[in-house]
Amino acid sequence: MSQTISLCMITKNEEKWLEQCLNSVKDIVDEIIIIDTGSTDKTKEIAKEFNAKIHDFKWSDDFSAARNESIKYATKDWILVLDADETLDKDGIKAIKDLIKDKANGAFLFLQKNYTDDTKIAGFVNEGHSYENKKYSGWYGSFIARLFRNKKGFKFEGTVHELIEPSIEKKKGKIAATKVVLHHYGNADPETVKKKRQLYLELCKKKVEQKPDDASYYECGVLYKENGDFDSAIKSFKKAIELNKNHNMAFYELGVVYEKQKNYDEAIKNYTESLKIKENAEAFQSLGVCCLKKGMNKEAYRNLVRAMLLSPNKYTIYNNLGAVLERNNNLDSAIQMLKLGIKLNPNNVIGFYNLGVVLDKKGNFGEAIEAYEKAVELGHIKSEEIKKRVKQLKGIISSLPSYKYGFKMGG
Repeated sequence: MSQTISLCMITKNEEKWLEQCLNSVKDIVDEIIIIDTGSTDKTKEIAKEFNAKIHDFKWSDDFSAARNESIKYATKDWILVLDADETLDKDGIKAIKDLIKDKANGAFLFLQKNYTDDTKIAGFVNEGHSYENKKYSGWYGSFIARLFRNKKGFKFEGTVHELIEPSIEKKKGKIAATKVVLHHYGNADPETVKKKRQLYLELCKKKVEQKPDDASYYECGVLYKENGDFDSAIKSFKKAIELNKNHNMAFYELGVVYEKQKNYDEAIKNYTESLKIKENAEAFQSLGVCCLKKGMNKEAYRNLVRAMLLSPNKYTIYNNLGAVLERNNNLDSAIQMLKLGIKLNPNNVIGFYNLGVVLDKKGNFGEAIEAYEKAVELGHIKSEEIKKRVKQLKGIISSLPSYKYGFKMGG
């Protein structure tokens, strides 16, 4: 018996984005449920063109309440959650068709790529992207559960940055990572993001006053962090931990803040505490990177390997493993790791650059040039420096009449 999908969305004045979103998924969903919180533009008219079931909902300063209202009306086997400014591509659609045949897992994580031109944003990936005549410099990402089984009692939690994962875990459901990419365009404008984050922060402060528990302080901490107020973020996360000694995500986010402040000792301490409570790839990777920054190469390698075992499809882990191995002068293994990262993401600009560095160091100048040139093609932030090195390497090669690209000098 074939499995079916309910698309569940919340909207308010989304005429700019909604049509492209619904067009991207109309061929795989069996019903579309829209919870509208007060649109005054053409949002509802656009939704009706896709035969959506529209329900009005009074906004209550709580994103989870609106999300849970949407899934209440879902009648199909699986629930797919999207925002109006997101789309899925053909590869994602094909993957979802296979995922809903799964019998073991309760939910699946997608990689949300938040497109931006802000190259200084934390976690920025220098990977150009074009859509609807608009070009973006790159993206920053996060893994979030957006496809899950219906009628299992799963509920969203969190006033903002609402998540279904805690509810699934409480009910012992299994969550699996996938390669599905969720393209998110609404955060490209810095002013829009700034206003949104400020609004979210005010909602969280209000919630802390009404319900001063660990979850409220944790949410506030995340928003303070995103707004760049690291001191307030630290206070909020520490308050969450004071109220719940086993709040692994509060420890993790504390680590993130300290890492941003380059306080690697405190970052390592908090990532370690988070992992004692619950192991996850993100914390192992972050711990590994901090150890690398401190020159603790053995610890860096050990933690990055743990991250790889938990999340073998995450290409950034292989970039970092390559960096550790290169630092240890284990160049052949570094090359192997970096090539794995590139295989997982053919637009892995950092991977190509790092590969070029290792091949250059090893004396494989021809292959190094190819890797460097690919990094430049993908828009590496150091493109001008890379071009100079490529020119130097071509000069070296031209002085060696017997040298051919691919010939491994010193190897």
